Amino acid sequence: MSARALGVIVSGGRHHVLSVDDFALIERTMRAVGAKVIHTDGSDGVAAQVEAWARQRGIAVWRVTANWMHDGPATPTERNTTLVTLARTVIAFPGEAVTEDLIAKARKRRLRIIESPGRQMALRSVMDRRFLTTQRGPRQRPGISP
Repeated sequence: MSARALGVIVSGGRHHVLSVDDFALIERTMRAVGAKVIHTDGSDGVAAQVEAWARQRGIAVWRVTANWMHDGPATPTERNTTLVTLARTVIAFPGEAVTEDLIAKARKRRLRIIESPGRQMALRSVMDRRFLTTQRGPRQRPGISP
């Protein structure tokens, strides 16, 4: 078993609050893939909540922050490039553009992506918007367009 198989990446937004079910999803996924380490981006929000939860359970957490120096501060995109090389599984919660960038990079590397029910619902509302009628014409009835 490679070292990459021993960890999972947990990603989500700064404003998402994890529920008991979300922590259960992390725990089940870690058990299923045999993970011993959680990798995060070290930001506020989901990463901070997961780190506190993992510390209480004695689970190792590795932070990959966007603050190291090379030719200047690393960007979140550079951080995500590093994160996707550390594990084979990503657990995704609702987030902003940086989370979406991480998911895109994980898909490109063909990592296993576990999306939380909250993320699936958040994405569903974005997908359903294109079907909603926003402007009414003279013969158009309100409601969902075909």
